[in-house]
Amino acid sequence: MTADTDVDDVDDVTMRLRFYGAGDFATYWQIQKAADLIQRFNPSAPPDDVNGILEIHNARLFVEAGFTPKDLPEAEHTSLTEAARPIRRVVAQWFHALKDEDLDDKLSDVDWQYHEHLLDLLAALGVFGRCSATPMLAVLDRARIHPGDLLTSKRLVENYDTQVRDLLLANPDRAELVIRHHLEDQVRNETFLPASLTPADQRELIQKYIDSDNPNGNYLKLVANAPIDDKTGVDKRLIVKAKRRYDAQVKEFFATNTGITTGCSVSVSDTQIEPMMVSLDDTVIEYTFSEAWLEDTLDYASVLNNFQFLFEFAPEDGLLTLPAVDSERRGLESVFGLNGTHDYLTGHVFTAKDLATLSQTVMYRRFLEARDIDLEEVLRWYFEEHLPSELGITGFAFTPSSSTANYLERCRNLFAEMESIATQYNLFIEDGEIDHDVATAGADLVRYRDISSAIEGKYAYATDHPEIQSILHTLFSDQSHLTYVDENLSGDNAVDLLVRNEVPYEALHAFQQPMIDKLIEIGLAKNTGQRIVLTNFPLFSVLRSLSHHEAVAYHHLDHAARAHVDAMIDAGWLVRRSSLLTEAEAAYFNYNLNSVDFSNGPKLRNKYQHGVQPKGEGEAQHQDTYYRALRLMIALTIKINDELVLTSTDHGISTTDETPADRDN
Repeated sequence: MTADTDVDDVDDVTMRLRFYGAGDFATYWQIQKAADLIQRFNPSAPPDDVNGILEIHNARLFVEAGFTPKDLPEAEHTSLTEAARPIRRVVAQWFHALKDEDLDDKLSDVDWQYHEHLLDLLAALGVFGRCSATPMLAVLDRARIHPGDLLTSKRLVENYDTQVRDLLLANPDRAELVIRHHLEDQVRNETFLPASLTPADQRELIQKYIDSDNPNGNYLKLVANAPIDDKTGVDKRLIVKAKRRYDAQVKEFFATNTGITTGCSVSVSDTQIEPMMVSLDDTVIEYTFSEAWLEDTLDYASVLNNFQFLFEFAPEDGLLTLPAVDSERRGLESVFGLNGTHDYLTGHVFTAKDLATLSQTVMYRRFLEARDIDLEEVLRWYFEEHLPSELGITGFAFTPSSSTANYLERCRNLFAEMESIATQYNLFIEDGEIDHDVATAGADLVRYRDISSAIEGKYAYATDHPEIQSILHTLFSDQSHLTYVDENLSGDNAVDLLVRNEVPYEALHAFQQPMIDKLIEIGLAKNTGQRIVLTNFPLFSVLRSLSHHEAVAYHHLDHAARAHVDAMIDAGWLVRRSSLLTEAEAAYFNYNLNSVDFSNGPKLRNKYQHGVQPKGEGEAQHQDTYYRALRLMIALTIKINDELVLTSTDHGISTTDETPADRDN
């Protein structure tokens, strides 16, 4: 065989025409090829092999979807459409002629890129209903069509029910298909399981997979974080078994692989003037705080202020920075790894800020403790002394942990007090007073999403309207098509691109210019003739908050920003709702505390309130939990104070004492 023949063979097999859909650039590159193939097509002498049949089927899909050469005259366009019409009939005749005895000859050589189209046509043209399971499944296996792809065909699974069940149970590795079907979030294609596959079958298959030689850690983690469900066969024992195997794999991996050191360090400097400085040492973020600043802000109001502003728990508009938000998840984080259907979606940014705020809480409590200040006593002061004296609000009660309590006892007390404060706040908003007998009578698991607000239309949220979603994606996503113009003009996102570079309109690619046109249309950008600049800070601040916090605190906005929010509500881009916490903030609390919304969280409140906290790691584990509980309680206090200040006067811990920014100015 000559080298020329090899090239031709590659072209015939791997370079065949395929319609990828309107959203894929590969579709646009093949428009002329599709037109050429249809023009050469002869209905009287159609291809007889499966790949030829599937290629002309794909060519027809181009024309039917309107993908034809732009410079094609109208007469030739009509001729092309007419030439494509017989293809549907020819393809159907080829598939209708298939019989059990010739399946192997006809289908086994199907090209890999046509697997999806082959399954679609076998289903749509009734072949699965006519042909027997044994020869059909055998030839699809010889064609190297993965069992996971078979499960995307509802008609195949329905027609070959018991045979597909046997196929799944024959290999423990196929538990991955069952796990993905039930537990993975955002799957590319919907899958179907045979009706004969019982929950007991599924549990046994998953257990064999966990016990197998080399189970994939991603799937183990999905099971370990899964909710208990009779329909999936996942029970508490299977969850524990998966978690132990996953933890063992991680431990084994790091025993032989050093990995990359990441994390953060927190320290106090006796020479630093700035309240806080942040630096990066290789892959470790270093936070250094001024001892002079901390010593000068030991009054209780300033202590809480430091959490809000210095440690940046909520430095902007009373919106917490602690939750995970989609805009923080980089593009690759959405691709690699598997996310469960009930997972709280995190990423590297969330992990970094979670570690930072926890480390800062640990550092600050120890700093204050060395000066005889107990953070729980600061919280008691806020609710029982500050609110009555500054805002005239009475009735709140907060009981700090005993000074002699160990960390286990502190955890149980603090979780109980957190729920008590949330319940008291609900009663205060609903009744205008706090009746502790009513609070006791109605004591139940706190629904953080449902904690009331006294402020009507407190938060604005983006709707699913395609225009606002497109604008937010264009501006803030690292997957935006407006991040790279050339090697000299690029940025992490569109905002970064336009702010750090002088980008002339004419330098943009043709597909990028409509995005800029839209930003100009809504008044966010301007073409100066030399570059594209972002203007209209009030509008930008609204869009930035929607991206960074997934909400806008309406009553913190100035009149110009409110006008933009109102206009976007009228356009159907935004909607306003009221609650103490934003939706992202409530999700963060639920992720940490319970299993109301998510199955992959630490469930801290549930474990300690039900007496099933971890036993093996001792006091160190309880100490870690206590700091996490303290962080949540402080965050809740910041949110309560923000709302009470908004509804009362301009007094409160966030306004009566200076912030680091105030001091610097």
